[in-house]
Amino acid sequence: MKTLQKPAADTAGTPLRPLFPILMTLFLIATAIPLPVCADETDTLAGTIRVLTDYRRVPGLDDGPAADYIASRLEEDGYTVHEEPFTVETDAGPATTRNVIGIKGGSGPGIVVICAHYDAYGPNCPGADDNAAGVAVMLEVARELQSEPLNRSVYFIAFSGEEIGLLGSANWLNHHVDVRDNIVAVINIDCVARGDELRVETLPQYRWILNSVPERPVISHQIGSGLGGDHWCFWESHIPAALITDNSGYTLRHTPDDTPETLNLSLAASCTQAVTGMVRAFASADNATPPIVEGSVEENGTIWYTVSEPSVTHLIIDETDFGTLESGQVILPPGQHTVRIVAYDAAGNRGVLDLEADVPNTGRGALGSNLQPGGISIPWKRTEEEREKYGMQWYGTPFVSLSYDCPGEEEGGPHIDGYVDGIRITRLEDGHSIIHVPGLHRYEVVAVAGGAAVGYDETTYLVKHMYDGPMVYYIRGSPVQEEPDLGDPLPLIPVACAVAASLLAFGYFISRKR
Repeated sequence: MKTLQKPAADTAGTPLRPLFPILMTLFLIATAIPLPVCADETDTLAGTIRVLTDYRRVPGLDDGPAADYIASRLEEDGYTVHEEPFTVETDAGPATTRNVIGIKGGSGPGIVVICAHYDAYGPNCPGADDNAAGVAVMLEVARELQSEPLNRSVYFIAFSGEEIGLLGSANWLNHHVDVRDNIVAVINIDCVARGDELRVETLPQYRWILNSVPERPVISHQIGSGLGGDHWCFWESHIPAALITDNSGYTLRHTPDDTPETLNLSLAASCTQAVTGMVRAFASADNATPPIVEGSVEENGTIWYTVSEPSVTHLIIDETDFGTLESGQVILPPGQHTVRIVAYDAAGNRGVLDLEADVPNTGRGALGSNLQPGGISIPWKRTEEEREKYGMQWYGTPFVSLSYDCPGEEEGGPHIDGYVDGIRITRLEDGHSIIHVPGLHRYEVVAVAGGAAVGYDETTYLVKHMYDGPMVYYIRGSPVQEEPDLGDPLPLIPVACAVAASLLAFGYFISRKR
């Protein structure tokens, strides 16, 4: 009978069997710890947006790592970085968040501010366009300018709390009253990577900012207070500011679908080039001589002024910004008034003349005392029925359009005079915007033909402080609260170790059987 023999043992493979669990352990631990993003990747817009959208950036959740990331990027590029904490309200209680400021000192006076908010609308909103893209552009501009000598200082500010009432920008302005008068211009970058066009928005009195925008086929200009944002806080403080934004609207913003995959990165790249050009235009200006403003208030209340060079001039009367108005176009009512005449040249140099006026009472009665409504109307005025139902007309922002409807005006008919709290604006342009001080105000319009009033309308309205009511982030019950911090590998290490221990035990058991 033929004897069967055992096959020879595979001695070559035997030594590796006990090492298998150990190798698997090392592999699992290595993959469990997240690796930092490579520097060359974060230098791209796509890489920066990808990092920021890994955090939901809602105060009280994981906005801390996002702020740390922004601060580290600015420090790496050589900026002096400050972090300023403040408190916001959430439905789970107060939370601390912070603004991140990177400063590059200039050789002369003046400050140019570039800002973008880094907070997201809510825990379930990645906020790729709103506003990881804006922060990414801001950081790219900072990188571009890191080694350039500049005549004016540049502040790069990542604001938090924008989504619930512009809290970050308001907090920063409240704590830096000393630098307000030194700010030449503010460029707010908000939602710049979706759609096919960028637009730069500003108020008429700050339209000189638009001259600094490099010409690009994808960039247009707009005069007016369209999309809200942190620039509103600067406008309210009478500081020149402009918004740069895209034309995508709110189809995806403030939704879970605002993801990096939906972005137009070439548009964001165009934004980077545009903002870099704007900063260079203002921060590299070598002429710091402001226009010379001279003026006076006549006894009848008429404001006259002259400026030493071509400029954009606007009037701030009793803390209300009346915008760009010509010399002699404004007549004050009887009483005491403060008048500030501000003129800007193309480089943002500002000439200021402050006047105190005490206009005597010459017996002029109230404008509407002998006029009846008709012939002209204020389109946004509430009817008596609406007043009874909703109460007085009020505004939650200080930006009010002095609009009117007057049949026949365009055919060479009557001209229109407007009155705001008794302050007369002769030949008022329809839609002229003013920035009110909060409080109760009265607006009247008069159609004048042949020296006589042929139409009249009036309304009273209340202007509140911006975002006067309480606003909160809604985070209670969000699964994000239970998620581990993406920047902290420690929660994953015990899991890897437990798996490794199991594999070691299994390997030991197998080796003993062999």
